[in-house]
Amino acid sequence: MSLAKIFCLLLAGVALGWLLHDAIPIGGLLQSPASPALTPAISSPRYFSAGSVADFRGWQEPAPPQELESAALPSAERFRQLLMEQRFEMALAYYEHALSVDDRYQLTLQPILEQYLLFCLEQCSGGVFVEVVNVWLDTYYQDIPVLLLLAEHQRLQRQPEEAASTLQLAATYAYQTDQEEKVNAAVQRLVQTTDDALSRQESWVELLGFYEYLETIDLDTQEFLLREAVLYRVLGETQRSQKLLLALQQRDSKSNAFWTATLDKELSRISPLPEKLNRGRRAIAVTKRGDHFLVEVTLNRMSTVKLLIDTGASLTTLSLASFADLPQANFIYRDSRMFNTAGGLTRGDVYRASSIELGEMQLSDIDIAVIDYPAASNVDGLLGMNILRNYRFEINQDDSLLYLQPR
Repeated sequence: MSLAKIFCLLLAGVALGWLLHDAIPIGGLLQSPASPALTPAISSPRYFSAGSVADFRGWQEPAPPQELESAALPSAERFRQLLMEQRFEMALAYYEHALSVDDRYQLTLQPILEQYLLFCLEQCSGGVFVEVVNVWLDTYYQDIPVLLLLAEHQRLQRQPEEAASTLQLAATYAYQTDQEEKVNAAVQRLVQTTDDALSRQESWVELLGFYEYLETIDLDTQEFLLREAVLYRVLGETQRSQKLLLALQQRDSKSNAFWTATLDKELSRISPLPEKLNRGRRAIAVTKRGDHFLVEVTLNRMSTVKLLIDTGASLTTLSLASFADLPQANFIYRDSRMFNTAGGLTRGDVYRASSIELGEMQLSDIDIAVIDYPAASNVDGLLGMNILRNYRFEINQDDSLLYLQPR
């Protein structure tokens, strides 16, 4: 072979090597699906705490394996990059593609998502966190770690009822013992921190409303019900306190002497004087709609809407269509949140109304969630616990009246 031909072959080899160098991503490929096992790049945290969030930006992917079957394999670094660039729809599509190649990629990509969400609890705005969770849970709605992180975000944002609703949803999907334990631990943490914060502020009405909401969504325990009974007594609702304590006493197995003594002690604190049940009580006409009742409410002293009374709704809500028909003056945008609705978790925008009136009752600076859901005919939304908790309320079904008494 002539020297000229040898020189040409060497030149071609150098050029081909340079092209292949540019075509193969550096440090961005996972272990081949044909390998015996996949090692997670980041271990999933056992307990979520905002004070223990690692700096996600400083994380480095492990060195790629020595042998790669294809340069087209899914890349952990690419998934991480899409999250950091906040291209969440593309990140979800990339994740689904990786699982279509081999479902063992979940062992590596899922922890990266969880670590990003932990990072986002401290470093991202609330809107960004809600956006990525909304995209993810729209497809993987039973993802327990993501639901727990959402509840933690809601707790940190001082949205205890929304956090409780998320944890209630997580509890329905917690099929394994370790999942159930994590959900229960998160519930205990939420209740303890909420009680501590509101007790320091002496916000007894708000705290009682929180415990009433836990009972409504079946997230109560006997300890939570005892605390609820104590708060009824503190607010002068002695009959409700006594009724709840007697119910707990009837269910007491007498196996725990301390618990039995505690119930007896709380019952002894009930005042023998009758409470003034009807002081300041007002009646408002309601309309029966199926198993629910519809009440007219005035917003910002100018717009009347019809709301279904719903003790399972943490916030009063309006459908997007109904909200669009209202004058926007005196509505102040606050933030975007995730809400557990009849159709599952969904994103909604929260606005503050300057006032809301139910008959002669009026409250100022009330938050209202605006959610894009199909409302029933002549129904604009739901009257939720953020309003109802301010009153002792009951419905007279025979006379179609809602009785409200300020707490």
